[in-house]
Amino acid sequence: MMDHRRHAVPATVVAAGVALLVTTATVGVRILVGGRFSAASASVLWITALVVMLAGASGRPLRRSDGRYRIPWSTVVCIAVAFLTPLATQTLGDSTPAAWLAAVVWLVASVAIGFLFSRPDRRLHSLAASALVAGLGAVALVATAETASGFADEEFFVALQVLVLLVFAAGIWIGSRVLARRLPSPGLRGATIRRSHALLGLTLLGTAAAGLVVRSYQDSFYGSSAPVFDGVSSAAPFLCSRLEDGAGTYEGVAVFNRLLDRVSANPRKGPPEYGMLALSTGDQNWAELFRQTLLMEALEGSFTGPAHSVKYGQYEAGLRAYYYPRVRTAFPGLFAIQEAELVKEWFAQINQRALTVGWVDALYAVAFAKWPEGPYENQESGAGLLALLETNRLADPDLSDRNRDYLARNPRGWSERFRNTDDSLVYQLDWINNAYFQSLYSDSYSELNRELAFEWLLFQALPNGGRIGYNHVGQPSLAGVAYLGAQLLGDPRYIWLAGRSLDVLEARGEYLRAQPGVEMPMAVSGLPPAENSCLLYSQSGLPNQVGPLAPDKVVLRDGWDLDSSYLLVNLRFTGWHRYKATNTITLAYQGVPLIQEVTQGDRIGWLPEGRSLFRDKRIPRENLNGLLIRRSGLASVVGTLTGVGSPWHQDPPHYATVVDFNADDAVSSVHVRLADWHSWTHDRLVHLVHDGPTVVVDVATSTDSSIAEVSWHLRDVESVRDSRARLRGLDRPVEILWLPVGTQGEIRREESEDGRLSVTCPGAPGKLRWITVVLPNEWVGAHVAVDELGGALVVGDVAIPLGSGWLAAAP
Repeated sequence: MMDHRRHAVPATVVAAGVALLVTTATVGVRILVGGRFSAASASVLWITALVVMLAGASGRPLRRSDGRYRIPWSTVVCIAVAFLTPLATQTLGDSTPAAWLAAVVWLVASVAIGFLFSRPDRRLHSLAASALVAGLGAVALVATAETASGFADEEFFVALQVLVLLVFAAGIWIGSRVLARRLPSPGLRGATIRRSHALLGLTLLGTAAAGLVVRSYQDSFYGSSAPVFDGVSSAAPFLCSRLEDGAGTYEGVAVFNRLLDRVSANPRKGPPEYGMLALSTGDQNWAELFRQTLLMEALEGSFTGPAHSVKYGQYEAGLRAYYYPRVRTAFPGLFAIQEAELVKEWFAQINQRALTVGWVDALYAVAFAKWPEGPYENQESGAGLLALLETNRLADPDLSDRNRDYLARNPRGWSERFRNTDDSLVYQLDWINNAYFQSLYSDSYSELNRELAFEWLLFQALPNGGRIGYNHVGQPSLAGVAYLGAQLLGDPRYIWLAGRSLDVLEARGEYLRAQPGVEMPMAVSGLPPAENSCLLYSQSGLPNQVGPLAPDKVVLRDGWDLDSSYLLVNLRFTGWHRYKATNTITLAYQGVPLIQEVTQGDRIGWLPEGRSLFRDKRIPRENLNGLLIRRSGLASVVGTLTGVGSPWHQDPPHYATVVDFNADDAVSSVHVRLADWHSWTHDRLVHLVHDGPTVVVDVATSTDSSIAEVSWHLRDVESVRDSRARLRGLDRPVEILWLPVGTQGEIRREESEDGRLSVTCPGAPGKLRWITVVLPNEWVGAHVAVDELGGALVVGDVAIPLGSGWLAAAP
């Protein structure tokens, strides 16, 4: 037996020093990947490393003379508990102490497993064991946390968490090896096992666990059931109040000409824009520019190369496949025979590329639970392209059967739904075009779905027709797609919306891209929508999966005038391009944005293009206007160890419940509930008083004493004083103020150089009650008070009833 007295330095001192080295290396990696750093988190890392190394080395398995390993009973128990930890995640709930214990036990078990595959006399074996223990400890711990949170964190941040924990776990393993030489051998009692049996068991368990994790990931994108609301159904998913009269009209021919002018003004015109202008005007010059630019793309082989991480090129190729045969028909002889052959071969190559499976298709296949195929699923761009290639006889003859087979197996567009599954308004425009392309291939679609697809955009449109968007840096104009809706549906509301949208574009000197399907003017007078405030339900799911009809958005407005008040509430966290917006206010608007999500962020240039944008799950919950809950449980543990991610929970429920929705000539209101989110229930009541204030009442309660907050993000702030902020507004200032109900903390403010103001309203332990008031026009400066006894908010001389119970002090 080794004489441990010959070691001059005590093992605990060595362990402390090695733990410090492990902590330093881990903190260094955290800083490199942009993680948070604090002395407190570094201390936690050091303590964790020290405990795990001492426990792991003290209870290490030892190899016997017969080749078997003896594992101390304490370590056997530790390993058993570790493997049961993923199953017990729901039981652990949000208990951070229990989660820390589970994490430490798992890391200790990982070290013990590493000793089973380590031979002191074989360094290569030890290196492999080091990689094994690091991988098991890091990947399994993060996977368990993600499974518990419904994979709400952005995949990139998850990868960084794994990277940091790999470094941490590898350091712990190396430190445990060092300490094993200085600590006494474990006792003689314990279980025995052969290494081959251990390897087989780990392989089986790992395979089963990986399958469960993948299945959980596939189920994370939307809920299998959704809250219902009286009066809403698949046949009537929108519930809207109505106006008696609308102001203003637009003439269809004039709007069409203005539309062409904005396309002509586009400084980045390509074949689609030249094609639209040529077809709409009959001008040979536009047709010649179309020919030149299309031939240039054909010679360069555009859209025929590897897609890598972005397959959006299939949509762009589809636009070319739409305009090319139409321009050739309208301008006979435009393309020489050799040029036409070149273009035909080019489209055949595009067809080949569209059916080629790349690495990114494998990622989509895992998420969408399908076999990987080449056509791009998102926004149905692949189906749109193949439909056009077949309709216009541009497909590769050898691939035509495969094209038609894909389209037959994947009925999409208006035959399946009216709403793109991504929670980003800009993608609805692309999806409508792809649905239109598919309708040219097959007319077996639902006319109701086609009508609802355009209404879903119309009912969210701003009163002035300006650009609107969320979960994407792009904020599209609805001018082009609105005119398409008018042509397909014969509906004068869309002429009006196109004209109103063009007013904004012209005033700002902005331009448009081509709009397929819009080549002829309509001699129709546009009429403003009669619909006012709306509750919008829509289909959920993924591109290849139709989910339940579910809450989507609430739009409150007091009309369609240029200065009408408008407020948009998001009700969902579902889909592939989804963000954590359940029960948040996306936008409050009155001629200009007043309250708006912060969806602008830096690109990460070294990531694949499809993952580098600041969108989807990368947008943290604290950038939105809603309830925030401090992270707890295993999510908190992983965040503390890695320093990557947000300190707030990022996994709101898939859907909010609409408890009540009412709109009349005086007030539009909605009561929305976010229930059972880490023990919290958040009720949000919004009153939009027509030609008056907008009132938001937030009431949140918890079954424990945790703390929650409500965040707000304001635009164009002129001044801040106490609990009031003055914004520029359209023609005159607008005020926003915050009132606590009961005992609350003081609001916190953070101003930015670009005029933004972020406000956080904290609650008391287990409860939160705040009132946020928007005071427009002549209401600016009005005295605001809470009448708790009468259940009303008094603004100036006007009492706004809020209903019983909303202002009562929490128990």
